[in-house]
Amino acid sequence: MVTDGSSAFDLVVVTAANAAQARGYRSQLKGRVGFVVVPDPGGRRVGSLGATVNVLRLLSTARGGRRLSRVLICHSGGDARRTPGYAAMGKAFVPLGDGRPLVDHIVEAMAKLPAKAGVTVCCGDLVPRLDFRAVEWAESGVTGVAYPDGPWQAQRHGVYLTEPSQAPDGARWQSAAVGNDGLMRVVGFLQKPQVRRGRFLIDTGILHFDWATAAKMRRLPIAGDIYEEFPRLLLEGFAPFHVAVVPSCDFFHIGSSRELLEKLGSGDEGHLTLVDSVAAPIERMDGDNIVTNVPREYGPIRLGKGECLTSLPLGRSGWYHLRYHIDDNFKADGLWEKHGLGEKMKKVHHSRLIALRHAPSGGCRVTAPVRIDFAGGWSDTPPICYREGGTVLAAAVTLDGKRPIEVTVTPRRDALVKVVSRDLGKRRLIRSAAEIADHHDPHDWCCLVKSALAVTGFRFGSRGLDITISADLPKGSGMGTSSILGSATIAALLGTVDVNRVGELTLRLEQEMRTGGGWEDQFAGMTPGLKLMRSKPGRKQSIAIEGIRLPARFERALKARSLLYFTGQKRMARNVLRRVLGFYADNPHNFGKILIDSVKKGAEKAARAAQRGDLASFAACVNEYWRDKKLLDAGSTNEHVDDIIDMIRPRVAAVSLAGAGGGGFMYILAKSPADARAVREFLERNSPSRHSRFYDFDIDSQGMSLVAL
Repeated sequence: MVTDGSSAFDLVVVTAANAAQARGYRSQLKGRVGFVVVPDPGGRRVGSLGATVNVLRLLSTARGGRRLSRVLICHSGGDARRTPGYAAMGKAFVPLGDGRPLVDHIVEAMAKLPAKAGVTVCCGDLVPRLDFRAVEWAESGVTGVAYPDGPWQAQRHGVYLTEPSQAPDGARWQSAAVGNDGLMRVVGFLQKPQVRRGRFLIDTGILHFDWATAAKMRRLPIAGDIYEEFPRLLLEGFAPFHVAVVPSCDFFHIGSSRELLEKLGSGDEGHLTLVDSVAAPIERMDGDNIVTNVPREYGPIRLGKGECLTSLPLGRSGWYHLRYHIDDNFKADGLWEKHGLGEKMKKVHHSRLIALRHAPSGGCRVTAPVRIDFAGGWSDTPPICYREGGTVLAAAVTLDGKRPIEVTVTPRRDALVKVVSRDLGKRRLIRSAAEIADHHDPHDWCCLVKSALAVTGFRFGSRGLDITISADLPKGSGMGTSSILGSATIAALLGTVDVNRVGELTLRLEQEMRTGGGWEDQFAGMTPGLKLMRSKPGRKQSIAIEGIRLPARFERALKARSLLYFTGQKRMARNVLRRVLGFYADNPHNFGKILIDSVKKGAEKAARAAQRGDLASFAACVNEYWRDKKLLDAGSTNEHVDDIIDMIRPRVAAVSLAGAGGGGFMYILAKSPADARAVREFLERNSPSRHSRFYDFDIDSQGMSLVAL
């Protein structure tokens, strides 16, 4: 693959610190037309001026029988000590959001500069973002590129002084002619001056010189920094020295592991993670984690807050697994030397590293139960929970002995994403980032997966995926299917079942899909058993989960008397959701708030009744919940549902539709085991719909689970 920008240059030269680093760069550029890698001579760094002179000495003005016109030298000879996760690859090869390495973006940016014959020099660890049309090269000599900014930037970069210029006077001076754009003669250059006020012409790191100047530069010693020693030579008369001033500029720059995570990681603030080329299964990441180049044989990855991991393939079979902290500074705190990384980087087997990066990472399969809500629903839904806090009693359940939700994510060898819905019998091949961004239509069967890709920060082009989803129960069931399927997809994409993180991202997924919804479904499906889930008022919903232990006698009685019946009536929960939220917002006579208080208290009462084994009180709470749901929205039931309830009422102690209601599954608690059998026999003989049927169910004791493939 050739980058779009490389064709603007006859040659792109990437410099390296030594032969070992050069081998790694060449491995990653293999197959690229128009790129060469030149290591510093003598196996040691010679500085950016020395590296430039070395390239110019090696570079003939004729190549393949034709003269070179435009050459780009991209200096990439650093150790990347402040970003150890990518030190083995080199900072220029960090993959950005589109999956392409940083060097591709640098070359594309440089290709926008004026097409004048000569040599352009730039830094290999940043992409300048400026109005390239405003740049003008001088007829001869050397031209830099600068932009005006304040003292904070001046203290961190080189500063051009132009004519007319005010000479330094202690700490009180500034670059003259700052308000003027265009080409100016340089009369001074300072490196990181300690200034406190004023406007200054800040160096962008871009230099251009004509071929006559390049020929003179070949006679210079191979040593020195092109941003320090070279300006002094130019000011002494080595060649004409100008600067092209553009109105403004900023940079995409990755200076540290923390910046790397903030710019390329996924997740929420405080829980960002960056996972790249990892074949080992990830069991836990507590946030602020970078994991790169880890082989399957490492075993399960478990990282606490701020812990990071990278692996170096040494020789033909060895590995060095480097664990570090997100804020470790290997450049300043001696860790580079402590781990002997200078020598280890020379022994990195780049073919093995590239094989790991290009090989499909291990996939995973996530399975999950669905849920039955017994009391408290609607209190978990924003904005209700933001104002009131939520309290819900629900159980994770299997249906017909199976966990109905399953998501499998496996790698592809190309960079596309194929989505298969096993229960719908549909498939789609996603070919662009734009398709993922188009994820707001809930009627699109692929909307959920595209939203999951979006909220997990998936970068299209960084890797290919096969995603298979399945929900083995009727649509519109009221069993939390959509939310739990969404959370299972998120968990599979992240490679971890982190309940809090996956739950928060699922709430965001529903907002992206514009279906709305609360936190009950995903947390009820991810965690095992019967539980009482609570949150406090506030925009940040933190869910506390209390597992409810059932007395053995109560559990047996509940199982013998409980039935789960699909009514045959499908509905879309978001329609009910809109009406309930509208009712709560209008709050006639404070009735909306009263009902939410009632469902929350009912959840607490139902949980305590279950704990003490009081089945009669538990049944009363379920009935009160069904009453409150109908008061919140009359659409929670309909004539079809009411007819079913009327037919079985004499034998029923409690009944409620699962979830938002309006159809879907009906939970029935019969008055006795004999009544449960009679209800089942009656409805099987007198089915109100050809889609109606009973499902055997059990309380699930595991919750959502992930298995590495």
